[in-house]
Amino acid sequence: MVSASATASGDALPGRPSPEQIAQDRLGIAFRDPGLLRVALTHPSYANEHPEQGHDTNERLEFLGDAVLGLIVAESLYADFPDIEEGRLTEWRAQLVCGPTLARVATRLGLGDLLLLGRGEEATGGRAREGNLERVFEAVVGAVMQDQGLDAARAFAQASLREEFAALDADPGVLNPKGALQQLVQGLLGRPQYVTIAEEGPEHARRFTIEARIEGEVVGTGVGSSKHQAEKEAARQALAIVRARLAEQAG
Repeated sequence: MVSASATASGDALPGRPSPEQIAQDRLGIAFRDPGLLRVALTHPSYANEHPEQGHDTNERLEFLGDAVLGLIVAESLYADFPDIEEGRLTEWRAQLVCGPTLARVATRLGLGDLLLLGRGEEATGGRAREGNLERVFEAVVGAVMQDQGLDAARAFAQASLREEFAALDADPGVLNPKGALQQLVQGLLGRPQYVTIAEEGPEHARRFTIEARIEGEVVGTGVGSSKHQAEKEAARQALAIVRARLAEQAG
């Protein structure tokens, strides 16, 4: 797999495809204007370091993609869950379009290594930074919208989020694992506690490790770029363990 980070300039090396060409292959979308996709991949740090190239950044496309994605997710939830009340749908939409979810989707699509980054951003782990991944995915949604219209953007967004929608359909609690865990153990076990056991990395790229404990026992461990994200992962692990135990006891 050729990485866009193989060149410092962001331009393709001789005989190698450009970042936007690689992105089109990965996404399975042939852009009428590949320049839009290049803009979607251009982080402000790259444009600041290469003013002579006159590159736009992905910020405006991110703005558009954020709005388009919110509409698509709301529309999909409304159609797929006709018996769910508005408040729960709002909660699910927020979870589906939040930073950790979109960063995970961007990673799955391989967008991180296609980002055009400045040297400083590259050196400090910008390709794996949650905010950058979230924004590049939203910018790509915006680019698809601009290039091919709402129907194409809808198809792309729904395909990209297929795993998240499938998980939601199988287990609604997956989007709010802390709340689901609390509800599961209420009246049966002690209240879940979340304990930070490690905090590493520089200020701009912190990594938190948090344990979920019930009655002093560790039932899940989560790692994330924020305490909230790490707690959710710990709760997600704990849910599976506690459910298995309760099912065994019931059997």
